[in-house]
Amino acid sequence: MSRNGKCATMGVMKTRLPGMSATTTAMVQEDSGIHVGISPDLPAAANHAAELMFDRYRQWLGHDRLHAWGTYKQQYFTIAIGGGNTLKALYNTWLDQYARSIDWLGRVRFFFLEDSTGEAGWESPEQSLRVNFLQPLAERLSHGRGSNTLRRKLKLPRSASPAEVVEAFVQRLCHPIDLTPAQQALRHNKPRRALALAQQEQARYQALICGHLGATMSFHQIISGVGKDGSLGALSPYSPRLKETAPTTTLLKQPQGALRIALNRGVFTHAECIHLMVAGTLKLKALGRLEMEEATPFEQTVMETPLRLLRETWEIANKVYLFADEQALHFDETIFEYRAKGQRIQNKAETRLGDEDNGVHALLLHGFLGLFSFANLLVRLPSSWTVSALHRGSRAKFLPREEIFPHYALAVRKAILRNWRQGRPTPVAGHSIAGVIMDHLLLSLLPDEDSKPLPYERLDRDDRDLVDALRTAGMVHLATWSPADGPNTGENIKSLVSHWRNETALDYGGFEQTYQVDRQGKLNPVHAEAIARSNEDIAGLERFLQRKIARPLINSLNLGVRALLNSTTVQHRLLNADMPYALRLVGSRLLRTVSMYGLTREIEAALCNPAQYQRRHLKALDILIAYDIPWLSVIHRDDFLVSARRHREEFEYLASARMLKEGVNHPDQLSTTIRHIAIERSDEDLPIDPLNPHLLIMATNHEGNRMARQITAAMTRFVNENLARAIARGDINSLASVERWQRKTQRKGKSRKVA
Repeated sequence: MSRNGKCATMGVMKTRLPGMSATTTAMVQEDSGIHVGISPDLPAAANHAAELMFDRYRQWLGHDRLHAWGTYKQQYFTIAIGGGNTLKALYNTWLDQYARSIDWLGRVRFFFLEDSTGEAGWESPEQSLRVNFLQPLAERLSHGRGSNTLRRKLKLPRSASPAEVVEAFVQRLCHPIDLTPAQQALRHNKPRRALALAQQEQARYQALICGHLGATMSFHQIISGVGKDGSLGALSPYSPRLKETAPTTTLLKQPQGALRIALNRGVFTHAECIHLMVAGTLKLKALGRLEMEEATPFEQTVMETPLRLLRETWEIANKVYLFADEQALHFDETIFEYRAKGQRIQNKAETRLGDEDNGVHALLLHGFLGLFSFANLLVRLPSSWTVSALHRGSRAKFLPREEIFPHYALAVRKAILRNWRQGRPTPVAGHSIAGVIMDHLLLSLLPDEDSKPLPYERLDRDDRDLVDALRTAGMVHLATWSPADGPNTGENIKSLVSHWRNETALDYGGFEQTYQVDRQGKLNPVHAEAIARSNEDIAGLERFLQRKIARPLINSLNLGVRALLNSTTVQHRLLNADMPYALRLVGSRLLRTVSMYGLTREIEAALCNPAQYQRRHLKALDILIAYDIPWLSVIHRDDFLVSARRHREEFEYLASARMLKEGVNHPDQLSTTIRHIAIERSDEDLPIDPLNPHLLIMATNHEGNRMARQITAAMTRFVNENLARAIARGDINSLASVERWQRKTQRKGKSRKVA
């Protein structure tokens, strides 16, 4: 069980407040404890944040305040607030929807996360709150006969001017940080005097907060934005103040001599509730680090991305509510460029940049359902890595079908070689139909597909470099597909139909056996005839695609889907579906960008000449052995579309061949890793949901988070093991991320021995 009493394997918890409409953004609690709400735009995110703040205020007003520490917290709902443009959307919502439903003057008091003597581009949080919310609020409450009521509550004479009323209102609600004297000293070139004055103000502000809230400085609510680098309030990466865990105020010396007073890390972690407003581009890297587990020591991750401090414990994370607009969840884009047949070709990729200069650059090859199937890996793989999910591009869908997958493989090959020649290890991971691309990548090492692998010394420079790159970082197969899986899926369909008609037990295991080993020790498909016959299943699609109407008809379907996704109601449902974190991040983008025509061309290309494709696949396995390329296979035991038994048999074949080559008796003793992981389902009963086990990294059920963690942990271990061996051999330079991983692994090993 998890700490909130819900089953830990469920991964997410959906919360909808009383009175919230069907199109209101929902809060989903991740495994880490953090609550996440994703809205189509910033105004919608602000509406969501305001709803939850109002709900918390009502709860406090109704009964929680009676149990609060001290008379001040019993009388006032205390908010510490930051600055930035993002919060202005929240102020607008407060004005439009809660100006009179919250007793701002009688029950709410504002404090500030930081303020400064003045810096380039600086906007004071106190000034922003004053101008964008408190002054307009006072004017709205003063409208008509309300002006005399407001004067009376503020104990002002009836002769007080509207400006005096507004100023008194602002002063009553705010406890600002006053750095004006220090600012004046700096203007008169008296830095020592400015520092002394700032220190006095720091001590005053801390005494004020402690007097009202106690030594824990625990606010009812903290409201803050998040920087692209994961900065939180005044806490920026590598600030020494990040080490202070006891709640206090802190004085920060800024560039060009500016001084800043801020509330520190301990104030954040001691708050009763933390609302984070996230908007704008390129925030996904920081948000990813908030959710994912890290191999790096925790305090180091806090130094790199201060937002991580909210993950210190599950109890702290459980107090965090993150409100993001969809734009904040977009990835960077990189371009891999190469020349082929005299033409300049560009291949784009969605990229999450890593922290380590010239470190690992993992390449992800997606399956039929688009590159956004890799959202989980882009978010959760180690933050030291750069991770790119490669686009297919539009060029391939106009190629002859037998050239489509070789074209994809060439793009991957060029990307690997570019990285390798820049000194960057480049693991490659493929999901589903991308297994065919990975086969073609290996087959590109042969003079022709009927040849045997050449000795390494006889390879040309490009091929040697490709082998060296693959040998160093390895290849990861995530439920990858081969033609043998076509007939296997047919068996699973029979099982599903029988379950529906006759209530028989479900079984997604398919054939009991995929291969048999011949006298030469080679694999041969048991169901070779069924594989050959599966070409007939695609004949109808081939005939349809040859018709002139095919392309415009499919493109019209694309346009219809995209028009549907422009609906606000549909966007809300996609962003707030009860599904794992990473899929919600990109749910509305998945179908908005996929090419249905390209998808059908890929299906046609993958299913034509299945017997020939199967021979190529088996030859690719032999290439792995010949060139000592590490291999990791991950699949769900109940995969409906891809045979888990086939993956297991191929692992046993590769492991046996490698053990024979290296002269060892167990796969764990191999110097070139060959590993297979079969993920088990959490529930006893097999769900009537055949796609989810195959999707793995974008599963739409609650097991998606758990599977994603297993996959990223397996990939991290696999790649780091390979790199550690390559570093020991002197093939690549030492990497700090690998050294950290090794130290953490050693500590875990010692802990297990002690236990």
